[in-house]
Amino acid sequence: MHNKLDPILLQQHALVTRFQAWEAGLTPRQIDYLLAGQRLVPVYRGVFRDPAAPSTLEQRALAAVLAAGPGALTSHRLAVAVWGMRNYQCSLIEITAPGARRLPGVVAHRSMRPAQQTSVRGVPITTTARTIIDVATLVSRGVLSMWIETWLSSKLLTLDDLEQQMSELKGHAGVPFVRAALTSRTILHAESDSPPEAALGLLLQRVGLPTLTLHHIVTTTSGHVYELDWSYPELQIAFEMDGYGVHLRSLDAFESDRVRRNELGIDGWIVMNFTKRQVEKRPNTVIDQAKRQVEKRTLLGWPQPV
Repeated sequence: MHNKLDPILLQQHALVTRFQAWEAGLTPRQIDYLLAGQRLVPVYRGVFRDPAAPSTLEQRALAAVLAAGPGALTSHRLAVAVWGMRNYQCSLIEITAPGARRLPGVVAHRSMRPAQQTSVRGVPITTTARTIIDVATLVSRGVLSMWIETWLSSKLLTLDDLEQQMSELKGHAGVPFVRAALTSRTILHAESDSPPEAALGLLLQRVGLPTLTLHHIVTTTSGHVYELDWSYPELQIAFEMDGYGVHLRSLDAFESDRVRRNELGIDGWIVMNFTKRQVEKRPNTVIDQAKRQVEKRTLLGWPQPV
């Protein structure tokens, strides 16, 4: 890599814009030479990354911010992931910008008022208070409440900051949802939703499989937010307890479950479905299938390189 770019790449998660390369002293011909030799690869128009560096969440977020131009910020569901949220993954690239132009694969919100902003590990981002208000209409009330409690307990968020931001954003659609979540605050704990769900987790845990994650939350590249029963997020394997009665009573639930499986599958997730009867009557089959899937993905070195 051209040594004039090294300081920029080091500071920007292995990213550089064409304008920054020009400011660093490279001619357009030198920049094109680096691109032709794949020593730089395009991420968006005018934004390049060093292919020798690993792809990270921060890199993907910052690339979109750089491409969107001055005033752009990582926001909404992606901001939750960049700030850090236990049991949460986000494949969606989501930003806010004063006049956001269209970028492939990016959800860009146009903000009429400047969002409160800060920086996390070199990524321009909305504050935790603004982030909570922004996502309030995009996730379920239970998930919103859990996220608020998690950030309050970790001191990433304070009630004073949240109240002040809601006061400043009185017309924001998310404010009533946050207000409702705060009105009915409870201390949330990770517990299974039902005895059969708990039985599935205990069965898999008892046979020596690695520790499972309960109620991991995923935002897919399409923007859907899903909660998984049990999972190995690093392997993108989920184990779900299916209820025959729910699907029998509701065609909507049956169809929504298929949409959910397809959206997760597009993003690389394997969803393995089991029933209460299988866990009770055919536990060895459940264990065998789960083990083989975990072994297969482990041998493949999942996740696959970007």
